[in-house]
Amino acid sequence: MSSAIMPFFWVAIALIILLIMQRWIHTHLHGLSLLFMGKPERAIILYAIILLPGVFLHELSHWLAATLLGVRTSGFSIIPKMQPDGTVQLGYVEYFKGRTLGPIRESLIGGAPLIVGTAVILLIGFRVFSVTELTAAFQSGQLDSLVATLEQLYQTPDFLLWLYLLFAIANGMMPSRSDRRAWPAFVLTMVVFGIILSLLGWTGLILDSLVGPATTVFSYLGLALSMAIGVNIFFMVVIAGLENLLGRAKGVSVVYGPSDSA
Repeated sequence: MSSAIMPFFWVAIALIILLIMQRWIHTHLHGLSLLFMGKPERAIILYAIILLPGVFLHELSHWLAATLLGVRTSGFSIIPKMQPDGTVQLGYVEYFKGRTLGPIRESLIGGAPLIVGTAVILLIGFRVFSVTELTAAFQSGQLDSLVATLEQLYQTPDFLLWLYLLFAIANGMMPSRSDRRAWPAFVLTMVVFGIILSLLGWTGLILDSLVGPATTVFSYLGLALSMAIGVNIFFMVVIAGLENLLGRAKGVSVVYGPSDSA
């Protein structure tokens, strides 16, 4: 596979992996909270508090995008609410979906948490964890260099706090089903736009000018998603271990229904 195509391919795969991971994490984190608190009402509060930084950034991203795009907003909430199907809504932003909104602006508002979350993950990665050195150590293939870099990483001040923030942001930045509602119309609009450019003979010129910047952007996006996957793997092990230990200690277990609610 061409090195120029690889960033686009990895981002597509990483997004699918993160969506699967997020579903598992939200489900089992809710179940773990239920084991800790004993009552569903209290479990929702604990579950929401753990993910609060990511939820706040998610909803703030929607609000900022809507405001910058000139879309009028009303409600903004990060208070959890149980839905009729048993799932939990951790937050929401209300904005006016008039006929002038259009699929492009609505898609940008829906995708804002992914953009902002990726930027914050990269910021933490470069400024706090020196991810450049870690990437270089992996690419070198030298075990001694990798071990030394990981030891330095663990010595980062407030390491666990930053790791937790990465976890909360990574599991709050993925667009929800409602966020993706306008994406089919957006894709259709882009396809029509592409056909028009092709008929005008401008496709090659525009693609040639965009390939370089797009490859760079997707390379950084792939790095951020890789960091999110790595952090999620660590916390999935922790959540599964705590759920198993607490279930054994209390002599109970959490049963998950079709809607993945605990």
